[in-house]
Amino acid sequence: MSDVRTVFTTSEVAEMLDITPSYLLRLAQTMQLTPAEFRSAGKRNYLFSQEAVKKLKNRHK
Repeated sequence: MSDVRTVFTTSEVAEMLDITPSYLLRLAQTMQLTPAEFRSAGKRNYLFSQEAVKKLKNRHK
């Protein structure tokens, strides 16, 4: 069974990285994250795995 505490929404990740949600989505799309790391959850809302957040943190530095 999956642990939902390891899945984050667009706004949560943007807050963690201290960037805007719009910039986060542009950044995530350019990094070509896999469907297991990043997927749509509705209009302008995405879900991110822990692995995706780690990659974004390293890329954003």
